[in-house]
Amino acid sequence: MSQSYENCIQLFCVRCKDVGLDCNYTIYGINEETVADNTILHLLEHHAINPNEMTTCMRLKIIDNVRVRHPPLPKSHRSYNNHFSEY
Repeated sequence: MSQSYENCIQLFCVRCKDVGLDCNYTIYGINEETVADNTILHLLEHHAINPNEMTTCMRLKIIDNVRVRHPPLPKSHRSYNNHFSEY
């Protein structure tokens, strides 16, 4: 199964813990709206929050906590090289 470019590039994220739950899960997405939608799905599926219980305050807290994802920096200049050259 191939993925689209948008599915491979996840520029934004929110941690479930930042929304106020005791959960280490991080939700990623291509834009803020996708992250917010996926976070709501996560809350419904994994935290048994009823859609009727999802308040405006909870939605705003999700949106306020969406951050630009900063991928980890490479540990050395060698990590830019492809690994096939080593064989």
